[in-house]
Amino acid sequence: MITIKTEEEISKIRVAGRIIAEFLKEVEKILKPDLDSSEIELFAIEFVRKRGGELAFKNYKGFPSYICVSIDDEIVHGIPRKGKKLPKNGLVKIDIGVKYDGYFADGAWTYIIGNVPFKVIKLVEITKLALYKGIEKAVEGNKLSDISKAIENTVKPYGFGIPRNLVGHGVGYDIHEEPNVHNYYNPTDDEIVLREGMVLAIEPMITLRSHKTIDDKDKITIKTADGSPSAHFEHTVVVRKNKAEILTEI
Repeated sequence: MITIKTEEEISKIRVAGRIIAEFLKEVEKILKPDLDSSEIELFAIEFVRKRGGELAFKNYKGFPSYICVSIDDEIVHGIPRKGKKLPKNGLVKIDIGVKYDGYFADGAWTYIIGNVPFKVIKLVEITKLALYKGIEKAVEGNKLSDISKAIENTVKPYGFGIPRNLVGHGVGYDIHEEPNVHNYYNPTDDEIVLREGMVLAIEPMITLRSHKTIDDKDKITIKTADGSPSAHFEHTVVVRKNKAEILTEI
């Protein structure tokens, strides 16, 4: 069931979103080649705890860590752990969910470490642009498919891949709720009309080449099938009458 949040509920999701926004800004200061990914998780635990929040991913559907740290060809659900280090030259995607006073927000960002080819820089830029193009459509009266089409239409001209098995989602009462927010046009989404108070996590996950994915040997991390890098950006937003409100942005 798709839910409509009250303004009081949104105010709590907004606090969770603010914690995420501040974290995704501050964590960039510690990112460097060969940094152990476990250090990023420790930073997140302390950062969120000091602000009165709780990290939301630990043990969610069996996920073993507090945040996701996905490197290069890891699209999502990368597990931070000792010995898993950031690349000298590559991409790291950090995905974080925060619970505050019983309400959830979700956000992710892609960071460039060292030097990467121009085509990879373009992948990051276009994935980020696709996020904001999708957000522009998260207004009352539009269809859910308008968000998906905006993302797909931004990405498609560049030949990048859009995985079919990875989607955004509703968020607020739980870390994942209905509806799924596709990053490509899905005709069934024409049936869902956006209403003010819907809270959505919009998150394009885009690959450099093929849209095909594989499961890592850990059975949790999802990777590109061809080994190419991927990018991931995510904001929690509230559907409003004229312009979506972004809750995970400072």
